[in-house]
Amino acid sequence: MNSSFGKVFLPIILVLVAVLATVFMFKMKPKAERQTPRAPQPVVTVFTISSGDSEVRVRGFGSVKAKRSVNIVPQVSGEVMEKSPIFEPGGYCTEGELLLRVDETDYALAVAKANADMAQMEFNLARAEEEAQVALSEWDNMRRSPDEPEPSSLVLHEPQLKLAQANLEAARAALHQAEVNLGRCTINAPFDGRILAADVDAGQYLRAGNAIGTIYATDVAEVTISVPDDDLAWISIENSGCLNAPETVVDVYADFAGARHHWEGRAVRLGGAVDSRSRLVPVVVEITKPYEMVGRRPPLVEGMFVQVIFRGTPSADAVVIPRTALRPDSKVWVITSERTVNVRKVTVARAGVDEAVISSGLQAGETVCTSNLQYVTEGLPVRIEGEKLAAKVEQDGEE
Repeated sequence: MNSSFGKVFLPIILVLVAVLATVFMFKMKPKAERQTPRAPQPVVTVFTISSGDSEVRVRGFGSVKAKRSVNIVPQVSGEVMEKSPIFEPGGYCTEGELLLRVDETDYALAVAKANADMAQMEFNLARAEEEAQVALSEWDNMRRSPDEPEPSSLVLHEPQLKLAQANLEAARAALHQAEVNLGRCTINAPFDGRILAADVDAGQYLRAGNAIGTIYATDVAEVTISVPDDDLAWISIENSGCLNAPETVVDVYADFAGARHHWEGRAVRLGGAVDSRSRLVPVVVEITKPYEMVGRRPPLVEGMFVQVIFRGTPSADAVVIPRTALRPDSKVWVITSERTVNVRKVTVARAGVDEAVISSGLQAGETVCTSNLQYVTEGLPVRIEGEKLAAKVEQDGEE
């Protein structure tokens, strides 16, 4: 009897106890409080506007070209008897230094002959003067009365005298020409420069008028940069008379031998014409003493590709921000002290590749967002990347 009772009711009792325990557990569990989800806070990078070191940078590229470059052209013909070792591509020369010497034998003989011809003409002139005096004296002795007509110029040997004087002047000119040709047998450097090309060697026969090389001056180099018309307002050009921008600092950079080197320049003039295709304005920049070695900086090389940066100063009320901080429709996302976004309309004076000049709408000390966010609304809470990293470092240090 007892065994059958236990077999029938004991499982039922266990099930009921389990159900009661489950119900009790559900009744006694803590209830979670309902909370409002936090708005998303994207992490952004920012830029703080400064007032002291703002500057406008106009960038351009160009090739180095010497301001003065001439072809070496012999003015006399002859065999090259001597060639200077510096007269090779890349060689440096000083003003007046010998480059070539042409065989001067024929020209020295021409000078000697011209000297002989002039001596002959001087003798002929002296004889013509003596004959003219004799003719005049004989005419005075033959004159019978003062009323007789004057003798002709031919009788007094005046044409002969003029011919002798003209022959003497021609002989002097021939001697001077012969001496000039003799001096042209030596070809000297016209200025301090560097040899760009040399196509001649000793023993070669030269003909007058044929170029044999090129030399360019090393005192000043030029770079022509093409800039948009709007950027001219930020560039000061010497002797232009039409641009009132403050003095512009010009930096010239070139990558050479695995390093980046710097030169200082100045904008001296505008080009002769505006590019008909791109409508860009050429600006000529001069670099003083570009071929001198200063420290580890090598000299510039003709044709070297360089980057030119014009650094101008904006007006006192204008500020400069990164170009990435300027949004479409001339808007800027200002990050407030509460770390929220303030979408602000500004006035853009210039929008370059790397920076933008804001004439009104921003002040020094304000912080602008430079990150690109997909959706931005007024008052959007954000987190600044630098502050997050600083908090994490501080927390790691405390741990």
